[in-house]
Amino acid sequence: MTDLLQHLRERKLGQWALAYLTGAWVVLQVLGLAAESYDWPRIVMQMSFGVIALGFVVALVLAWYHGERGTQKLSGTELLILTLLLAVGGALLWRFAHSAHGSATAATGAANQAANTDRKSIAVLPFINMSGDKDNEYFSDGISEEILNVLAKTPDLHVAARTSSFAFKGKSMEVPAIALELNVRMVLEGSVRKQGDRVRITTQLIDSKTGFHVWSQTYDRNLQDIFAIQDEIAKSIGDALEVKLADAPKAGKNSVGTSNLKAYDLYLRGLALWQTRRGDALWQAIDLFDQATKADPKFAQGFAGQALVYAILGDYTTRIPYAETLARATDFAERAQALDPSLPEPFAALGMVAVRQLRRATADALFVRAITLGPSFATAWQWRGAMLLTNGDLPGSLAALERASALDPRSLVVAENHIFALRTLGRDAEAKAFCLRTLEFAPTNNYCLDDLGMTDLRLQDFDGARSAFERLAANHPNAAVQGRELVAALTGHGDRNALAVRYAALPFGSNNDPASGNVLQPNDIPVVLVLLGERGLALDYLERLAGEVGGLADWAVMQPAMDPIRCEPRFVAVVQKMKTTDPYAAKVCAGKP
Repeated sequence: MTDLLQHLRERKLGQWALAYLTGAWVVLQVLGLAAESYDWPRIVMQMSFGVIALGFVVALVLAWYHGERGTQKLSGTELLILTLLLAVGGALLWRFAHSAHGSATAATGAANQAANTDRKSIAVLPFINMSGDKDNEYFSDGISEEILNVLAKTPDLHVAARTSSFAFKGKSMEVPAIALELNVRMVLEGSVRKQGDRVRITTQLIDSKTGFHVWSQTYDRNLQDIFAIQDEIAKSIGDALEVKLADAPKAGKNSVGTSNLKAYDLYLRGLALWQTRRGDALWQAIDLFDQATKADPKFAQGFAGQALVYAILGDYTTRIPYAETLARATDFAERAQALDPSLPEPFAALGMVAVRQLRRATADALFVRAITLGPSFATAWQWRGAMLLTNGDLPGSLAALERASALDPRSLVVAENHIFALRTLGRDAEAKAFCLRTLEFAPTNNYCLDDLGMTDLRLQDFDGARSAFERLAANHPNAAVQGRELVAALTGHGDRNALAVRYAALPFGSNNDPASGNVLQPNDIPVVLVLLGERGLALDYLERLAGEVGGLADWAVMQPAMDPIRCEPRFVAVVQKMKTTDPYAAKVCAGKP
């Protein structure tokens, strides 16, 4: 060992190794930056590490044979020890090189997994309220949302929807991790300080792949300038991403559609409530939008907000007739269009009204127009996907809902529609897996729990179904035993007929009534009646749904679980009444009279 150490000193192997490692580190840093700048594939860096590690071994061998004492013959022990040193040195270099590259790209974190994410994709995070007053939260949120809305009209940009980007509000997650969750590369974050008639807005656009700021700016202005600031920020982002914003406001106008601060303030409050999709909150949103349009009668977005709420209000409340909600949605949408035909929201609201009125071709044209005006408007994609589903175009429905999910991966209502589309395609295992992923971040989501329970029934996972329905009944105390009773009947431990008769008597929309003892969606009831073996009662209930505006009979007929009654004349009559196409009729009913 003493002789070997003497040989190593004489041949200056330590100096050679140190020099090589230093040079290798520099080369790896340069390669790492080049790989990030030019989006080189991962294999390039992996091969580089391998070559450098091999070069380390070669360098040590050359150092030994070209030492100052010339070539000498090694003993067997010396050769073995040198070989081990070379092996260990190569392994350490590989580890070192890998760590060096990792430190050079640490800022990208989890975003490295999305290395191919388009640079022209962005999420606008909710701006932080720095005003010291929680009541101003809606104001900072609203500024973020308005910037998002301006960007979302640009076809060249993929803009994460408000529901998903705002899901990270108040959470201490790094930008790369958020970008990965939302499938975007660019992230806009900022803060708002509102004091008296002054406002300070600080913004920064971050490339999640590199961790670098692409653009940042601070605005100190009068509160009256808030409208211009939002448009300036949006334009700066467009310039930074090298895209021209669609429908940019003309001189003297702004993207918000009003210069009335009171109207704008009320509108922002209404938007925040609309996003919750709760019956009580939706009524409050209507009131705030109404106040906004009274403050500024030419405020198109205020009327559009009312149209959006009324278009879906019938699914969340029984306070007024369903048909009345659709009439009001139509009225407000048309008023918004008259004031500003470039808004996508009125077209989407009118599309939803047309769906409920079974004017499916018209609905599709309206949804397509809404998407053209707002390519990143996730709600329009979602509603179009739901319409295609009820029209029997199941693959087209899934494609539209996949797009909606990509734009709004944290939206619970989009997730529910997406899951239901998988159910209609008979992909129950995928539907269940999707639902379980959704419940990880929204464990009390009623729609997902309903889907999970129904999917488990189809998969004959009765324990899972019972658990899902019990969780679903958490806010409906009178329905606490519903899951247990249903599973007992299906497994031969209860009276199937008695339970079926009780379900068949449930009024439409009973799931919205906590006193009803029912948490199942209207379109679930016929399926459950079929599973209970009561086909006649299932047809009775299906016919009742077909007679209700928004009764969801068209949702029911698309489910594979309805196959046992699919060929019945009464079932076919319901399909015809709903003016839709049964995608399974040809296969299931082939050869039957």
